[in-house]
Amino acid sequence: MDQSIKRFFKEAHNESGKYSDRSWVKVNSLHSVYVLRLKRVQFGTEEHSDNSIHLHYCGYVGIPESHPLYKKTADFGGNAYDLDDNILDVYAHGGITFTGFMTDWGKDYFFIGFDCAHINDVCSLDDFKTNGARFRSWDMAKTEIEKLYEQLTQIESNAFVSTAIKKEDEFYAKKPSQTS
Repeated sequence: MDQSIKRFFKEAHNESGKYSDRSWVKVNSLHSVYVLRLKRVQFGTEEHSDNSIHLHYCGYVGIPESHPLYKKTADFGGNAYDLDDNILDVYAHGGITFTGFMTDWGKDYFFIGFDCAHINDVCSLDDFKTNGARFRSWDMAKTEIEKLYEQLTQIESNAFVSTAIKKEDEFYAKKPSQTS
């Protein structure tokens, strides 16, 4: 049996419990708290046939209200857009497929996310027959979440620096010249 098929079944049966939903928190250099979530989507394991198993993962990064993209981002066709319909330079596996709030977090965090259930992603045993399809593992999804977090924290840092420079420019523009 192919290694990727073995991995698929190992994660689908999840006997160790490692491949479950996870949430964790990261704090960036601006002391902003982000929520990172890995969600397991699975069905068909209660049946007695391995052919009925479906498994894929979704990843999300919750951004705080202080983030410049908080409630200002939408997704369509794998791209993330700002309110002016400009495509944002944010990417995760398969593109951004979710933006919005999650009920268990209320309005404290706005989530941006992706899924691993695209045309070339293996979600069932039959998908292994698709030429070029690969199983996107729990570890791969976790890595993609971390990459998405890094992109979003960089956007926040850039906005912070830009705002600081703008305020400094405004300050010096108002200050009278000291040369006589």
